[in-house]
Amino acid sequence: MNTIEVNGAGKSYYRSWLFKDVNFKFDLSPSRKFAFLGNNGSGKSTFLLMLCGQITPTIGSVNWNVEGKNLKENLWHQNYALSSPGMELPEELNLYEWFSFIQKVKPLKKEVELGYIAEICKFNQKTLSKPIANYSSGMKQRVKLCGNLLSAVPVSFLDEPLSNLDTDGIELYHKLIEMEEAHRSIFIASNDEKEYDFVSNQYKITDKQIIQVQ
Repeated sequence: MNTIEVNGAGKSYYRSWLFKDVNFKFDLSPSRKFAFLGNNGSGKSTFLLMLCGQITPTIGSVNWNVEGKNLKENLWHQNYALSSPGMELPEELNLYEWFSFIQKVKPLKKEVELGYIAEICKFNQKTLSKPIANYSSGMKQRVKLCGNLLSAVPVSFLDEPLSNLDTDGIELYHKLIEMEEAHRSIFIASNDEKEYDFVSNQYKITDKQIIQVQ
């Protein structure tokens, strides 16, 4: 069984703890889903980023165990895709150029083509040739979600996935989740129930603790 193990982990900024002494083991089997909830500034996004190695714990450790072995941290990125509001897209590229680049560093699923991404994102041909700099914030978020949930990796990390999305974008998110939830494990940081209402394993950050609530 592949897992992420959190052992006595905590994170502080400027001598103030977001959370500490956290101990969990997360099963990375396909179809497993986890949601981390909390108010703004509670540390839910920080914890999500800690799980994938983007942020280092102040105390304790996070370990990935894959095929019975402890995976070196510099190899974690091969197993996951991440999207977050703070993630920047290369705005000088157009959609074709961006997904061509993605294919070289973290391939999309074999059956995914640019035409399919354009179709489900409801982008027209003119949009495909525009630099991403000309996209609205909602369009950029759709691109991030497709790059995440259509990638050929076993784990997806989604930080506030409905940020800046309109009704069509929310529909796209749920469509992608429905398509992929049986094929990967999914971790979500959120304070919007529409982002995690399909997740049974929920954890809340409160009073510097992370508690499983469902």
